[in-house]
Amino acid sequence: MTQEQNVVPTTRGEMQTAIRECWEQALGHADFGDDDAFLLIHGANSLTAVQVMVALGGRLGTRLPVRLIMRHTTVRALADAVLEEEGA
Repeated sequence: MTQEQNVVPTTRGEMQTAIRECWEQALGHADFGDDDAFLLIHGANSLTAVQVMVALGGRLGTRLPVRLIMRHTTVRALADAVLEEEGA
């Protein structure tokens, strides 16, 4: 775990970075943009969606529902939804 992973993201930009890192880890690559729909990215499926949400929840010290990534499918949209969910 890097030092940055110990910092809880509080801004949209920080949250987008945290989400991108979780996506990269679960997918094994960074061949996607902030506006790409998660399930349309090579290697993404329901299992990797669960892995992303568990990893992201671990970074935030909370439990996030998988429905968030299914309803808010891009890095940008998911960042906003997580911030709203967490009340930040």
